[in-house]
Formats: sequence, structure tokens, C-alpha cells
Amino acid sequence: MNVWNQLFKRTPTSEDIRVQLKEVEREQKKKRRDLEEQEQKKAGKIKEAVAAKKNGKQELLRDVFRELRQMEIDNGHLNNELRRLSLAKTALSSFERRMQLLERKKDRKSLQNLIVRFKESDIQKAIDKADVDDDTFNDMLEEILGEEELAATSGRAREDAGFAEFDSAIGQMAKADDPDDEDLSKYAEEINRAIKAEKAEK
Repeated sequence: MNVWNQLFKRTPTSEDIRVQLKEVEREQKKKRRDLEEQEQKKAGKIKEAVAAKKNGKQELLRDVFRELRQMEIDNGHLNNELRRLSLAKTALSSFERRMQLLERKKDRKSLQNLIVRFKESDIQKAIDKADVDDDTFNDMLEEILGEEELAATSGRAREDAGFAEFDSAIGQMAKADDPDDEDLSKYAEEINRAIKAEKAEK
């Protein structure tokens, strides 16, 4: 969500910022629902893997593992998007509070300077990259310096990395007659570690 570009299509008012904030909050709720649905699907796939292991269907088990790996990658994208939305909300809230203060004081010159500093800052870049820590981001908001360049990282998942660990954890669960939530919880860390997408720098 390119909040800043949308906001500065014209000179914004505090009301414009409130509208943008509501849009960000709606998008946050939607992404959280998507993440919850993914977690439910993940639990179902783990049970499917246990059944495949019990029945000696190793190829099916490998297919389920790959599906879980892709779900983990998708969850990573969702979490990154939620981080971007959280940063955007913080920035918009800060901007709105300052604008309201200056509007109440009828300080048009300071208000215009504030708008220009926000518009020319690198806030949107920091939001897009989503790997800036809260303290740094808050410093950027306080000073609107926009000088910090954030390093981008890239990588790709190796399709079957971690399958042996996954196979082992599912095998232990398969020994139980009817794996319950306690079993899922017991092996969750090992399963999550196995299906976690590894990054390989290019």
C-alpha cells in the first residue's frame, strides 16, 4: 500500500489522513483474518501428514510437506504486509496529530512546512521495506530526515530442505492412535523449524 503517494496527490488535510488511517485499519483486519485462515489450514495439513505417514504414503507426505513450505512462505508475505500496515498506521497517526495541532493554532506556515517535510521524506521507502525497527522509525517520524537507506534482502526457499526433520516429527505423531492438540503443540516447534523457508543469498 503506497500510502504516501496516495496521500500527496494533493495537499492533504487532517481529514484526508483520517480517511487513509481507516483504510489502513480495514486492511489490517483483512490481513489478520487471512493469517488466521492460513494457520487453520496448516493444522489440517499436519493432520493429513500424520495420516499419510501412518499409511506409509511417503510421496503424499512429501507433497504435504511442500504445501506446508509454501504456506510458510505465504505467511511470511502476510506478516511483512502486516508490518508495513503497522508502520503506515504509526506514521499517519503521528502526522494527523501534528496537523491537528497546527490547524488549531492556525499556523499555516508551519503546517505547510510539515506537509513538505513528510512529502519529501523517505518514510514510504521505510514502510515498503518493512525491516526498520520501531525506534529508528520513530526517530524518522520525529525529525523527518529520510536519510537512512534500508538494506534489501532476497532469497528463495530450497524445496525439500528440512524434509528429514519434518518426516521424523510426523513419524512420532503418527505413532499416536489419535493425535490431539497436545501432540500438535509438542511437535509444533520441530515442524515449524522444518517447514520454515530458508533464505539463500544470490
